[in-house]
Parts: sequence; C-alpha cells; structure tokens
Amino acid sequence: MAGWEPQDILTAVRNARMLRVIVFYLGASFAVLEAVDLISDKIGLPGWVFPGSLVLLFLGLPIIVATALVQGFSRPAGTENAAGLASSGAAVEASVEPTAAADAAVAAKGWLTWRKAIFGGVLAFALLGVIVTGYMAMRVMGIGPVGSLVAAGVMEKRERIILADFENLTGDSLLAVVVTEAFRIDFSQSPMVAVAEPEYVSQVLARMDRDPGTALDPALAREVAIRDGLRVVITGEVAAVGGSYVLSAEIISAETGEVLAGFRETAKKSDDILAAIDRLSKKLRERIGESFKTIRANPPLESVTTSSLQALQKYSQALRAVYTLGEVDRGIDLLEEAILLDTTFAAAYSELATALSNRREERARAVRAFTKAYEYRDRLTDRERYIMVGNYHLDVTRERDKAIAAYQTALETYPDDSEALNNLGVLYFQLRDFARSEELMLRALATDSSVAVTWGNVIINQVAQGKYDVAEATQEAMQGKVPRHFSTAWNASALASSRGDYETAESHIQRARESRLGSLSARAATSGGLAALARVRGRLAEAERYVRDALTANEERGLPTEVLEDLVELASLNVWFRGDPERGLRGLDAALQRYPLESFDPLDRPYLRLAQLYAWAGSPETARKLVAEREASLDEDALRGGESFSHNVKGAIALAENRPQEAIAEFRAWDEQTACIVCALPNLAMAYDLAGERDSVIAINERYLETPWLWRIGTDSFSLALAYERLGQLYEERGETQKAMYYYGKLLELWKDADPELQPRLESAQRAIAALSPDR
Repeated sequence: MAGWEPQDILTAVRNARMLRVIVFYLGASFAVLEAVDLISDKIGLPGWVFPGSLVLLFLGLPIIVATALVQGFSRPAGTENAAGLASSGAAVEASVEPTAAADAAVAAKGWLTWRKAIFGGVLAFALLGVIVTGYMAMRVMGIGPVGSLVAAGVMEKRERIILADFENLTGDSLLAVVVTEAFRIDFSQSPMVAVAEPEYVSQVLARMDRDPGTALDPALAREVAIRDGLRVVITGEVAAVGGSYVLSAEIISAETGEVLAGFRETAKKSDDILAAIDRLSKKLRERIGESFKTIRANPPLESVTTSSLQALQKYSQALRAVYTLGEVDRGIDLLEEAILLDTTFAAAYSELATALSNRREERARAVRAFTKAYEYRDRLTDRERYIMVGNYHLDVTRERDKAIAAYQTALETYPDDSEALNNLGVLYFQLRDFARSEELMLRALATDSSVAVTWGNVIINQVAQGKYDVAEATQEAMQGKVPRHFSTAWNASALASSRGDYETAESHIQRARESRLGSLSARAATSGGLAALARVRGRLAEAERYVRDALTANEERGLPTEVLEDLVELASLNVWFRGDPERGLRGLDAALQRYPLESFDPLDRPYLRLAQLYAWAGSPETARKLVAEREASLDEDALRGGESFSHNVKGAIALAENRPQEAIAEFRAWDEQTACIVCALPNLAMAYDLAGERDSVIAINERYLETPWLWRIGTDSFSLALAYERLGQLYEERGETQKAMYYYGKLLELWKDADPELQPRLESAQRAIAALSPDR
C-alpha cells in the first residue's frame, strides 16, 4: 500500500541514527556542564550559572531530536507523482495525507538544519555568557541591586561589623542565641569581613558605662558601632510560622539605619535551622562582595560546628560567660556540658583548651581538650582549624616550627586575624625576638583592640626592650580600651612592680580583686599576686596569709593540684627566707601525704617545683628521685614542655651536692632556653658564688638588677633582697665603699617593713653602712 506507514518512521529513525545522536548530545552536554562547573570554581561564577546551563541544554534536547528526525526523513516511495498517477477518486483521497506530511517534512528541512541547531546552541550560551559578564561587571562595579557593597563604597574589605543578637519571635528564649552564634560562625569564615567578637562588644559597652552583659538589640548594636567608628551592623530575627522557622537578616547602616541588603530563608523544621542559617549567611556574604569561589569553598555550617542545637546553646552561653561576663569557671563548665551533648564538637574542645591554658591550671585537662580538638579538626572552619592546629603545637607538642606554619597559613587568607597574629607573636616572644613579637601584637591590636591579653603581650615586649615610656603609654591606652577587664589592673600592677613601685602595684591588684569579688579564680590569682608583693618586701606573715587565702579559694574550687602548689609555696617561705629547711620539709611531707602525687594525672604533678624545693632544702636525693619519676611518667611532648625549667632543677641539685661547675652549665642552659630573661640569673650568680668566681657573681647579679622585665615580681620576691645583700657584701670585700653602701641601702629600703625574723640581716647591713660611712 502506498502511504506513510509505521515502518517508514522506523526507517527515518534508522536513517537519522537517532540513538547515536542522542548519546552524542548527552555526552556533549555532560562535557559542557563539567566545563561550566570547572570555570565556576576557578573564577567564581554565580550559583545560577550551572542550573542556567542545564536548562539551556535541556531545552536544546527536543530541538536536536526534531532536527535528527527531520534530517533523517526521506519521501516514501511512490508519492512523488501520486496525484498524477491516480485513476480513481479513492486513489487520490488515499494519497493526499501522506503527500502533505511528506511535503511538511521536506519543508522543515529548510529550517531544522544541523547548522542552525548548532548555531542556536552557541548563540544561547553566548547570550548566557553576556548575561553572566554583565552581572559580574555590575557586581564588581557596585551597580544596581547585584552590585557588591564593597565595590559600591558602602563597606571596605575586612571592615569590622557588629552583629546584633537575632530577635526572638518564636517563644524559645534560647533559640535566638543559638541562631546568632551559628550565624557568627558561618559569617566569620568570610575573608571579606571581620565580625566583632563578643569580647570586643563587651569592652565597648564598658566604655559606654553599660553592663557588658546587656543584650545587643539592633538599636544598641547601632549605638555600639557609632561609638567605635564602625559603619555597618547586621541584624536578624527568627520567627515561627506554623511548624516552620523563618530566618531573616539585614545589613544596615549604623549611622542612618538604612537597609543596605536583606534576605530571608525558611527552615521547615528545627533540624533544618543550621542549613537555613548557612544559606542566609552566604547570601549576605555574596552581597557584601565576597567571591563566589570562596563562598562555595566553605563546607556546610553543620559540618564545621555541631548538629546538636542543644550543644550549640551551651557553647553560646559559654562564650558569653567567658568573653562577655568574665565568668571563666562557669564558661568552662558550660563547655563541658556542650561536649557531653556532642562528643565531636571540635569548637567546644578548642575553646575549653584555650580557657584552661590561659588560666594556667589543670594542665592534663587542657591537653586532653587540645588533643580532642585536634582529632576533630576537620569539623572546624578553615580559620578555626589553622589557629587550633597552631595552638595544639604551641601548647601540647611544643613544636614551634609547626605552630608558626599553621598561624602563617591562617594569615595568608585572613591577614589581619588578631588571634593568629597574637599567637604567632607569642612564638617569637618565646624565641626572645621581642621586636618582631611586638610588631605582630600591635598588628593584632590594630585589628581588635578589645583583647586584653594582647595588650599585656605588647607591654611585656616593650618592657623587655627597655621601652618603659612606650609601655606606660600602652598601659594608658589599654585602660582606655578595656577599662573594666581584670587584666588591665593586673598588667598595671606588673608594670609598677617591675619598676619597684610596690605600693602602686598592690593598689592595682586590690582593684582587680574588687572587680571580681564573687570569683574564686580571681580571688586565688590576686591572693597569689599580693603574696608575692608582700614577700619581696620581707612581710612573710602577710605573704603566708595571702597564700593560705589562695589555698582556701582553690579548695572551694575543687582544684587539688592548685592546693598542692599553694602548700609548696608555704614550704618555700620556711626554706628560703626563714632558714628553717626542716620545717619546710615537714610541710612538704605533710602536703604529699594529704595529696599523694599518684592521685594526680602525671601532667598535673608538680614534679619540678617539688624537686627544686627539696634541693634547696638540702635533700638532693629526693629531688633526683622526683626528676626520675617525672621522666618515666611523661611522654616526649610533655617532657619537651618542661625542658628549660628542668635545667633549673638539675642546677639546684648540683648546687646542693657542691658541684658548682655543673650547676653553672645547667643554669646557663635554662637561661638560653627560657623566654624569661631574668629568671635564671639569680641562681646562676649563686652557682658562681659557690665556685668562688666573685667577679662573675657581681656581673650576673648586676645584670639581673638592670634587665627590664614586666613579670619579674615572681623572681624578685625570692631573689631581689639576696642580690642587694650579696652585692653589698662583695663590694665591701673589694673596698668599693660607695657601691657597697648603695646596695646595702637598697636592701634596707626594700625591707623597711620586714618581719622581725628578717631584722638580723637588716641590722648587719646597717652596721656595714655605719662602718663604711666616711662620717663615722
């Protein structure tokens, strides 16, 4: 039968090689999408470019199929002259329909050609390219609704912004706190902005005479920003709509309140909140001007924090306690609770380790937290991971090269990150490169002037370089920036005591103590500081009273390791000042019966402190035993951490065993390895004294007295009076009357209010002055 039969269609399909065409098109489409994806990652194209390409390719598929069908069509046999050959109406009628279809197919060949199909595809992608180019140009130039705020001049790159607390419209009082902290974590991944940390905000509030713990609503956030010269504030809210949550955020001008950009996202249920925050944060980062490449490179928020909203709540509360309210002990407890809720919560481990390390207590607990944070470091943002790895090597393995490399890697992406700059500065401080350390610390302060520890680090580097006037100016600036911080008064005390102004130093510590009356940790710390100030002036009973007060506070805190340290301190008063080693040893023995070393983690056992005191008390064999136990109990990392001080202990043992040359070698090794440039000198002078090298004794003691050091009160409280006394004696022996009288006079001035048990030494100095005086 003449006509268009099904077999004709099959023939056309075969002629067009339809399957081959479709396979080829799909393969080409895959290659195009791969290329688009690669280019998007390399140069950072908008997220809609890939789905846009996918839509174009999808639309092109039916065109390609139609072209293949048409181009593969051939007119059925016998239809070319069907009308002319028909001999009856029926034949003509039968031939009309296939002839029309054939004519239509032939006509379609004219416009459904392979050339036009390919050209159309190229044109579509060229148009997409033009749209993308225009979009990127407008974004880079800050034009229109897609222009970045940085390009438009509304913001600057790495400009500090204030993040207000998200407004809670859900009825869940803690949900907004969680959302705020999660948003901060994700937003802080951006290299384009610097989100003000809670500590920064709390210090600005303090300068405004506002409670640092005040909730940061949008109005107060704007006020804080204006007060500190910042231009931009981010506000947000979280609302419950049915069973869903709607999260919104806006970038607003601090000065005018104008909304510069705003977005919203919906979470269908509570488990989707972190994903919604992630999307919301990235939209704002895109609007600010961050490259699409870096935004896409960041892992999902849930993978760099915690999937547990309850754990995140505890974490948020902990950060507020530590950095806003100064309640470090409570913050540590909250971090432990967060970790119980999510045992892989790397950020909580990291914050816990930092808090414990800064407190310089419970060494074993801090190391465990650092180790866990390092184990789960892949669950941190890039910035947090680099810094945490640096902290781990700085504090646990003591591998300085690895720590420096980690901080430098962080600074390559975040060049003004204050934490990385500060911690890198700490490493150079340990290497005694005080100028380089100061430079890094000042860069950190230029970025964030709210971090009190960085101010203190700047001051110690300046004092170490002998720049007391500059250090005083820095201390005044610190007072202006962080007036209520505990460390401000603490550093002021250190600066005064380093210059021998102990009355002023004591008043600053009392001020620090009064600022934290309800804090047991502050009570313990300030009592220790007041004990040192009493000890240096020969007020032994007062010093003992303060040490016992610190001991009581540490007992109430449940820290037996610190209690044992306090008991060692009490014993040292008897050994060092009262000249009663037997009484000191009895005190040590009683302390160790009450708190046996085996009851502590090896990292928390004060082996070296005990060994040193046993050596000074004339029991070097016990000291040796303690050193051996330490070396057998600790791993390589822990031993490396105490390596420099172990030289001091071995030097003390050598002195007790009358081996002065070995003691000199050990004390010199201590001096070379410790960052403290005065700590080893008094002991080194004693070793030279035992060796009979009087000139070296004078030289080392005078070097000790002349070397500037911020925290020298710890050494001075035991050694300053002895240095004055011995220099007076040696210069008297040499017949250098003026120098002998000068140093005897310094001793009398220092100990003018000393306890009666020290008076015989003062009377001896007075007799020497009287004998040396030309007016005798």
